[in-house]
Order: sequence, then C-alpha cells, then structure tokens
Amino acid sequence: MDRPDHSSTPRPVTEFGRRQFLRGIAGAGVLAGGGSLLAACGGSSSGPAQHLDQASHSLKRGGDLKLGLTGGSSSDTLDPHKSLTYIDTSRLQSLYQPLVQLNAQAQVEYVLAESITPHRGSLSEWVINLRRGVTFHDGKAFTASDVLFTFQRVYSNGFTGKFGLGPIDLAHTKALDPHTVLVRLTTPFSSFAEQLAAFWYNLYIAPDGFTPAKPVGTGAFVYQSFTPGQRSVFTRNPHYWKSGLPYADTLIIIDFSDNTTLQAALSTGVIQGAGALDGPQIASLATTGGIKTVVSHSGEIVPFTMRVDQPPFHDVNVRQAMRLLVDRPQLIDSALDGYGVVANDLFSPYDPDFDHSLVRPAQGDIQQAKFLLKKAGQEGLTVTLTTSAVATGTVAMATVLAAQAKAAGVTIKLSNVPAGVFFGPSYLKWTFGQDYYNYYPYLAQVAESMLRASPFNETHTSNPRYTNLYNQANATASPTLRQEIIREMQNYDFNEGGYIVPAYIDVLDAYSEKITGYTAGKVGQPLSNFDFEHFAFSA
Repeated sequence: MDRPDHSSTPRPVTEFGRRQFLRGIAGAGVLAGGGSLLAACGGSSSGPAQHLDQASHSLKRGGDLKLGLTGGSSSDTLDPHKSLTYIDTSRLQSLYQPLVQLNAQAQVEYVLAESITPHRGSLSEWVINLRRGVTFHDGKAFTASDVLFTFQRVYSNGFTGKFGLGPIDLAHTKALDPHTVLVRLTTPFSSFAEQLAAFWYNLYIAPDGFTPAKPVGTGAFVYQSFTPGQRSVFTRNPHYWKSGLPYADTLIIIDFSDNTTLQAALSTGVIQGAGALDGPQIASLATTGGIKTVVSHSGEIVPFTMRVDQPPFHDVNVRQAMRLLVDRPQLIDSALDGYGVVANDLFSPYDPDFDHSLVRPAQGDIQQAKFLLKKAGQEGLTVTLTTSAVATGTVAMATVLAAQAKAAGVTIKLSNVPAGVFFGPSYLKWTFGQDYYNYYPYLAQVAESMLRASPFNETHTSNPRYTNLYNQANATASPTLRQEIIREMQNYDFNEGGYIVPAYIDVLDAYSEKITGYTAGKVGQPLSNFDFEHFAFSA
C-alpha cells in the first residue's frame, strides 16, 4: 500500500500526531483495555508479553536485524513528539521511551515510571515515581527535569501528546525530588495513567534541553543514521537499563514504496520482518518456505462517521437504521479478506469496563432499518459517503456498505477522494465519512473523539449528559461506580452515537523463521508493537 507524500498538504499539528497510526496509507485502489484505575495506581508493571516461540529457540546475540514497513516520505521524523506514520513510530520506539504505554496485550505497562498514584487520595494530584538508574544515550542521567521539560515542550507547542496529559496545570506541576514528579490537574482525572499510556507514542521522554538535531533517548537502540523515506540505522545501546537487552547489534528499518516490494523483500531474505500487510499477501506468505505469518486480533476500528448535527443523521432513527443495514460478517469477508472480528458499533473492546452484552444482529435487520427510515421520513434515502484509501480496508468497506444498503432502499453514493483531500480543510467536516483509530482504553477514546472539545470529533457529538458522565467517571476512584458510568455511556454510543463500527481490524505481519521474540498484539501497531529489543536471531 503506497502512502502519498503529505509534505505539501498542510494539516493541523494534532492531526499529524494521530495519523501516525495510519496503516500504510495507499494512494490509489481498493485495499482489501487499558488498565483500570486500580491497575493504573498499582505501581507494578504489567507482566511481559508472551513472545512467540522464544522459549523454544536458543537465542543468538548480535546480528543485523532488518525490518520493513511502508508509509514513509520526505516528511519522516526523528522528533519524539511529531510522529506521523507507523514507520515514524517504529524508529521513535527504538530510540525513546515513555513513562507508561499500552503493551501488546492492551494493558498499562510502566516503562520510565515505576508508579503513578493519586497524591494523598486526590484525583486532582498525581505522583509519578521515576525509574532510577536510567541514562540517556549521551550518558546523562534520567531525572524529573526531563519529564517536566517533555510535558512543557509537548503542551506549549500544541503537539498531539497534550491530550494525553488531560487537564494538566503545568504551572503547578513540579519535581519533588530528582525521581519524583507531582502533577497537578485542574479537575479530578482518574484516568490519568491510562491516558498517558494511550498517548505514549506522542509522549516519549526527551532530555531537558533536547533539540531534534540530536536524537538522544533512553531506548534500546542508539542513533547512527537516518535518510527520510528510505532507511534508519541504529546500534545496540550498551548501557541500556534492561539487563541483557537488546539482542541485535544493529537495527535497520527500511521503508518500501508499496506492500508488493515489501513482501518480495521478506520472501527473498532482504529483511527478516514485514509489517502491516494485506490479506492476500498473508495467504501467499503462509505457503512460502521459511516464513511465519502472525495475525493479531486487535482493537483497531475503521468507523463510518455520521454527523449528528446535520441531516439526515441528526435524526437518531436514521443513525440506527444505518447501523442495522450492515451485514457485518459479509463485510469482513468481502472487504477485509476475513481478517477482522465482528464489532457492534462500540470501541475499546479490551477495556475492563466494556459491555459485551450490547450486540446487534450480525447479518443486520433490514426490516427494522426500513421501519426506522420510514419513521424518520427518509424512505428511499440517498446520501454521499466520502471515502479514501487512508487505511487498510476503507474504500473496500465503503463499497460493501453501499451494496448492502440497497436492501433497505438506501442509496449510498461513494465519493472516493485522494488522501490529501480527505485530510484537507474538510477533514472532520464530512457529513458521512470514515476515519481510523488504533485501540484506546474507553475514556481515552472518548477524550479523543466523542466530546465537544475532542481533537477528532468527526461526528460532532456534543451531548451534555454524555460529557457529564465522562467527567463523573474521571471523578470517582470506585471501580464499581466507574464501570456503571461507562456502561451508561456505552448505551449512548450503541443507541444514539454517530459511529458505525462493523469490525475490529486484524493486524497482519510476517517474519523470517531465522528470528524470534515477536508476539501477536491487541493494540493495532504492527511488528509486535515495535518491541524490537526482544527480537533475536535463532541460534
């Protein structure tokens, strides 16, 4: 899948940040939970992910690890707070580290922080205890000043990571000592730790006084060279704080122009791992000698977005009718080559508070859809759906939806626009469109797209009751009450919301049998959540 060069297409800084999770944006053609409050406050890290086959292989130290992705361009960056694409994040995850992140199993995992806990029981003040004995690549010790510098840099420049900081009061956030940060917030914010984790790819810690010309982090690999749109070369960090890691001496990340050349490079041994592939490629590689394919059932969503403030979708009957005309298994089989799991218009399936009882008829309910359209005075509805090859399956999903809608007497006219147009001035304004999200815990996804002040509110949802419930959920330390509130919010999503979420999208990767240490993951990032420090050659 080609990703068009957006360097000449200005977009808001915040949009650039979230679009880093686009899976190999294609220029043309049809392409086939986070921790609870208790977990966030626990202080202990989530257990390590199960790395596929690692236990059954003898691991070899050293070697040049070569991995491939698509989606790079002249706009590629090593700035830890300006990631645009998957391939950007693959580099940043190797050089830098966040305080916390979502691991491959979609759980909050402590990295440079050892714990994040309420200060004296207040949900408006949080204490971050930092890991000791960590140094940056230049030998400088990691301390609280680096955290404060990073927060200030991200917030003052309006980078996307600011949304992970929530209602932070930077003026009164301070270091209590070299390894402790006191964060003050303007309102209670019980989801602070999980929102930091959800936005980790925009909140990598940079050293105090950081300049982009000197890409120095605390990660497993050290910068050697970087050619935007082509390749990056990093070397093993000999002073890494995780004993025995990484395994490889050199990490080389290569950008390919499309998935065809990416597949060929893996098949011929040019690279040892290829990420974010398509269904037909996985089927082909599964029969290729020396290659192992990995299908990750993730919480990624590619929602159809209906503006609730514009006709015809201002009528909840129309929104419900549109959700009921979807044959979800058929859409997954036809548009995604079967690589997806049925969803019921809800996001955050791995959140511990997710309500699995909210389900729709898998094949849809055409008669009920017709009834609701008639009730809304919209029999024979015609509507334009703006689509674009901005993520795996977008155009194909739109095409299948248009075909399915005919059974309910609905005509969906497809407007397939270039990615530069889709993300241009009309982005977030389409009456009926699409978008793309990796997995986020529930409250983090709400903050991202469901509130009036959200940076990516494509549906233009502005429901006072829903917003009040979000604030209530953040104001309670009770897991039971929080679940009750979130369940009420999900009922709104299910019965009144502006999303059609037909599937959770699988992530498709493939590896040479010469390496091990990778794992399937739920978050949606390819190549084992970019956990390259565990990749190793088999002895």
